[in-house]
Amino acid sequence: MRKFGVILAAVACLMLTAFAAQAATATPAEDMKGVIAINVGGGITVPSGALADEGNNFGYKFKMGFDGVGGLDYFMTKEIGVGVDFGYGQMKADLPSDVTGDLKAKTIQFGIHGKYLIPTGGPVVPYLQLGLAMYNRKIEASEGSLSIDFSDTKPGINAGVGVGYKISDMIGIGVNGAYNYSIGKFEPEVFGTKTEMLKDWNFIAFNAGLTFNIKPAAK
Repeated sequence: MRKFGVILAAVACLMLTAFAAQAATATPAEDMKGVIAINVGGGITVPSGALADEGNNFGYKFKMGFDGVGGLDYFMTKEIGVGVDFGYGQMKADLPSDVTGDLKAKTIQFGIHGKYLIPTGGPVVPYLQLGLAMYNRKIEASEGSLSIDFSDTKPGINAGVGVGYKISDMIGIGVNGAYNYSIGKFEPEVFGTKTEMLKDWNFIAFNAGLTFNIKPAAK
């Protein structure tokens, strides 16, 4: 919980810094209608539920890991956009020092989402995002040159908040956090039979990234 608190504090500090920067400038907020925004970024993943419980079927909880994300948004109005997104995340199990090898949880996500920009009248814009996605979930165990993995794919939902800061007409930076919930137990097929390995598969992602805005020329 201490690590989680530190992460939240860091995101809060970044948001406060951004709002302070907005207060020092008179730059008006951009009209985002018609803008295509390309997003790339990366950060950390924090396990939740069974992934964070050492009482799960593996007997080991997973540690905070890393991820990379990307996406594309099209803004239909000044505040509302729709888009597609993808992400890859990885977390390692917290194994005792006398246990050799690695146990990893990997997630590949592809989805769609809606985004609402909260009007502020300046270059700093908080937003809310809600999405639907397919989650490819994989457990990979390895020792030396030997490895084995189990995977399945399930639908899920994600919800997050973020804040962006406009550096120029075309480039922005931002931070965000999102909770990812994939529906159903992790029960991949083992020798043709579904086998429950985890009761759920959920995590929180915190990311920082760049946004490249493309706005069609005015007619």
